[in-house]
Amino acid sequence: MASSVRNSMYLWIIKTLTLVELRFPLSNYRPIPTLPMAPIRSVTGDNWDIVGFEPRGIYRSEPNINCSAATPAGTATLDSRFVPDVTDDFFNSYIQAGIELGVRCQEVVGREKNAGRHMSTTTNARDMISIVDAFTKTADGDRAAKPSNLLNYFGYSYGTFLGQVFASMFPDRVGNMVLDGVLSLDLPLGENLTDLTTPADGIIASFFIYCFEVGPKCSYFTGSSAFDIFNRFNQSFVQLDPQRAKVEGWANATDLEAALLTLKTAFFYSVASPASAFGSLSDALVALEQVIAIQNVTLWTEQIAALIGDPTPAGDVNAELRLGTLCTDQGNKWYNKTLEDLAPAVEHLREVSIVGEILAKSMLGCVGWSIEAVEVYSGPFGGDTATPILFVGNTYDPISPVTNALEAAPKYKNAQVVTVDATGHTSRVAGNACQRVKVNAYFQGTQLPGNDAFCALEAGPFGITLNGTLEDIISEADYTIQFTTP
Repeated sequence: MASSVRNSMYLWIIKTLTLVELRFPLSNYRPIPTLPMAPIRSVTGDNWDIVGFEPRGIYRSEPNINCSAATPAGTATLDSRFVPDVTDDFFNSYIQAGIELGVRCQEVVGREKNAGRHMSTTTNARDMISIVDAFTKTADGDRAAKPSNLLNYFGYSYGTFLGQVFASMFPDRVGNMVLDGVLSLDLPLGENLTDLTTPADGIIASFFIYCFEVGPKCSYFTGSSAFDIFNRFNQSFVQLDPQRAKVEGWANATDLEAALLTLKTAFFYSVASPASAFGSLSDALVALEQVIAIQNVTLWTEQIAALIGDPTPAGDVNAELRLGTLCTDQGNKWYNKTLEDLAPAVEHLREVSIVGEILAKSMLGCVGWSIEAVEVYSGPFGGDTATPILFVGNTYDPISPVTNALEAAPKYKNAQVVTVDATGHTSRVAGNACQRVKVNAYFQGTQLPGNDAFCALEAGPFGITLNGTLEDIISEADYTIQFTTP
């Protein structure tokens, strides 16, 4: 790369893979097709080189950890019909899968010089120092004409945690750093990757509001209010009652289990990227209504699973790429735990959202992960950074709402926060023009937003722009959503 061009580190975290990026699988995420993202340089400016990298052990990083390849053919023992909030079978299936995978990974990649022990966020932060140092040299090893020992970095989701670890360990090496979709530092390391926040159900509520506002262009539109659309959904939802079906011996009890799990998974993916997913979600709900009417939910489950992937352990391909960092970052504290030990955490996920159980599978996989990281940074977080950090957060983000950014920013000298009134996980899925302008100004001259740090609600799902703030729109809607859990 030309030495006259400044170098930046770009981190792309949710796995719609279209550009150079760091890839970190938070879950077996297979989104409903998303809208194309704007070129990175339209945000940063075209005077930056864009550098992507893989974390230790993941994808094209070498050595790669691939314990799944050691799975003997025909040994899958996991039923794909379990429903998380009906019985413990769903949770136990992920525990069992984690134990089996953990044993294989310990044998294949768990030794000192294997990748498994070097996948912590701390090690990844040190690797970024190596990458930056490499850019200060020419191809023949001489010092570059305009060297910079600062990391210029754009991090999303897990990338914000990696950025905060880096900034805490090496504050004097922080250049332009944007952290978008900030994971909570109030949770222990690793647990912040399984956090689901109360805005998740707010985003679900917004589906009914947006659907009503756009009218018949939303295939699930009905009635004279958003509440009517919610009632239409709830009439289908309450019929997916596997617990009652099992007690009463219904022949389709397992089919109802699979349908309910698939429905919750579809909603989970939709709240992560509402602008692109709500249209497909409305079509899926129409189809669900139709198959319930003919008492054949299996047909719907198979069709939706083809779009979003199998939500059971059988569909969690290469789970070790996620667990290698997730489990070691929190010091393997879940290793050898039982479902009973994890019951409080699972119950918390159930309480915060109707889709909360979907996040439990990552935590449950750590029950079998025995590989300990060589190094784990546990704080303190914060620092007198060489350059002020710019944090970015959406008001309604199911994983990392702007409140996390507002809590993190004071820990770093002169850091500021851009609040984006939008739904979805990170601002990249919201397509907010105001946010792009502010991030561009920061990358072009480290211009912080100051008092002009709020980006108002812009066009969202179905291309609709609602009047007011999301908080007011959702809270002032003339109904309170009371999901009825089977």
